Amino acid sequence: MSTKQRPAKNQPGKADNSTRNLILGIVGGVLGLGLIVWLAFAIANEGSSEDAVAFGQVTVEGADLPFFDASATDPAVGVTAPTVTGEDWNGNQYTIGADGRAKIVVMLAHWCPHCQRELPLIQNWVDSGGLPEGVDLYGITVLTNRLRDGSTYPPSTWLEGAGWTSPTLMDDEEQSIVSAYGLPSTPTYVVLGPDNVNLGRVAGEIGTAGLDAIAQIAAGSLAG
Repeated sequence: MSTKQRPAKNQPGKADNSTRNLILGIVGGVLGLGLIVWLAFAIANEGSSEDAVAFGQVTVEGADLPFFDASATDPAVGVTAPTVTGEDWNGNQYTIGADGRAKIVVMLAHWCPHCQRELPLIQNWVDSGGLPEGVDLYGITVLTNRLRDGSTYPPSTWLEGAGWTSPTLMDDEEQSIVSAYGLPSTPTYVVLGPDNVNLGRVAGEIGTAGLDAIAQIAAGSLAG
């Protein structure tokens, strides 16, 4: 008795499953590679010593000074500036407020070519005794951005490389100090009296003559 051999049935399910498994394997491999790259990037940047000293913890008490248009007269002369507390890259804390001493505050961006030219000039001026008695100079690093100039990031390396000696505060990522002093550009100088009243703001490179001029304004506020 003969038996008819039945033709093999088509099994589309197995073919579909193989294709599906292949696709899932490729997708899974791509996702896995992406996850590995992301984790490597995250680990490389997590706890980076450079990032740790690029921004500070900042407290601002009081109303911000209005925005300063560098092409016009400062509208906030005579207005009390907010009290600003911050820290440098070594964790030293400083407060700029009404403490009976006049102050010159200079805001610097590490990537700014004007700041890069002005910084050594300021330091030479300080070293030569340019600051009058009773007047302090504070630096503030602002608008910090690694992508703008990686060679001067974090700003501490740039400042230390120039032999910077003045107490310095690092602005935070929210740019609280920029807002507090109404920064128009960098560098910007803010001259404060002993009662923390704004005596005037100046933007741009001012040179030694400009430093002498604002130092005299600061010192003059102590006479009263």
